[in-house]
Amino acid sequence: MMKKIGIASNHLIHPTERFGTNFVDYIQRDYVTGLRQAGTLPIVLPLGDPKDAEDYISGVDGLLLSGGQGVTPILYGEEPLAEVAETDIYRDQFEIALIKAAQKAGKPVLGICRGMQVINVALGGNLYQDIYQQAGATEKHNQYPTSWEIPTHHVTTTDDSWLREILGKRFAVNSFHHQGIHEPGSQLKVVAKSDDQVVEGIESSDGRIIGVEFHPEMMRATHPEFQKIFDYFAKLAQVDK
Repeated sequence: MMKKIGIASNHLIHPTERFGTNFVDYIQRDYVTGLRQAGTLPIVLPLGDPKDAEDYISGVDGLLLSGGQGVTPILYGEEPLAEVAETDIYRDQFEIALIKAAQKAGKPVLGICRGMQVINVALGGNLYQDIYQQAGATEKHNQYPTSWEIPTHHVTTTDDSWLREILGKRFAVNSFHHQGIHEPGSQLKVVAKSDDQVVEGIESSDGRIIGVEFHPEMMRATHPEFQKIFDYFAKLAQVDK
């Protein structure tokens, strides 16, 4: 039987021409495809009440957290800077509850871009609200309008890390963010950085929680090596803790 991976959905905050209300929960198809290709059964989890997180996690074997809005700074004890763009505290609070429930249940978690950032906040870390103003970033970490599947800057991984194991010491990635990890949360270590020292990968001390700042789901079709991230995560879900 295939392992079930819960994907926490994003939430359409603003009405669109097609959807006249904001009552829409969704997930980009690329995340689903990556998990399916890894031999798992993706289950999209609608935005819910944090008190229901343990029930949601009880029905899956792992949790994937996708990209999207910035994480609300007040959740890690800071007042928002002017550079902070759209946030969604309801999504933040629900995903933080999901992460804590998954950790409690010993189920693996994969965070991608925003997903890695919210993992860090959930485990007591904080973020740079703007990596250019606060961390001195010099590279282009939001490549728009360059097509999303094209790698645009390099990262270097640390020895004995999960990313070094599957993708090697140095490789190019895509990039769509202006926030980033500042101080790592409890039991988290940094396993990859860009050349301007922005955190690009994390791993928990038990190896059950992993994250990347780039978007492998967007690159995997044209750069198949990035499917290895989903394959690695699927293997974590095969191991019961």
